[in-house]
Formats: sequence, structure tokens, C-alpha cells
Amino acid sequence: MDITPMMPWLVAISTILSIGTVVYTLLTSGAKKTATDLDAHKKKADERQAEVEKTLDNHGTRIQSIESEMKHLPDAAAFMDLRLAVSDIKGNAGAQAEVVNGIARTVHRMENFLLSGSKSE
Repeated sequence: MDITPMMPWLVAISTILSIGTVVYTLLTSGAKKTATDLDAHKKKADERQAEVEKTLDNHGTRIQSIESEMKHLPDAAAFMDLRLAVSDIKGNAGAQAEVVNGIARTVHRMENFLLSGSKSE
């Protein structure tokens, strides 16, 4: 059996297979690189998401502690009551200052009287 007449066909098939293999390798090598890059990106995205979730949990804890501290602070009505009480205290202090000034004048007159002696002598 002589394969000489089939030789050109065998060479053509071999060449086509070689070219097809090269094309397939070129096309799939990009897909492999893309798959590797995609896996790396997914890994980084998962790490970032874990960090964000951890930070979010920390913020949640901090906000909760701030809210619990805010419950003990006075509200607007309490501040208004406090403002009115302080203004009442200022008014009372002013009235007491007038009384003390009157007493101070009386004490000063008595001191002058006692130091200068009585006027009847």
C-alpha cells in the first residue's frame, strides 16, 4: 500500500492541525490569564468586604455607646428649665446684693460714729 498520493492531504491536515493548535492555545491562554486575574480580584474584593464589614461593626458599636451616653444628657426642655433657673438665681443674687450694700452702708455709718465719738459730748 502506497501512501504517496495521500501525502499532500496528510501534510495539509497536519498543517491545519498545527495552526489550529496554535490558535486554540493563543485564545485559551488569555482566558486562563483572565480567570487567574478574576480569581485574584475576587480574593481582594472579599478581603476588602471583610475589612468594610469589620469597620462597619466597629462604627455600630461606637454609635451605640454614644447613643447610650446621649440618653443621660439633658434635652431642649431641660436646657430651657436650666436657663430659667439660672436667670432666677441671677435675679435673687442682684436683690441680695442690694440688701448687702444697704447693710454695708449702715455698718460704715456706725463705724464712723463709733470712731468719731458721740456728738453729745
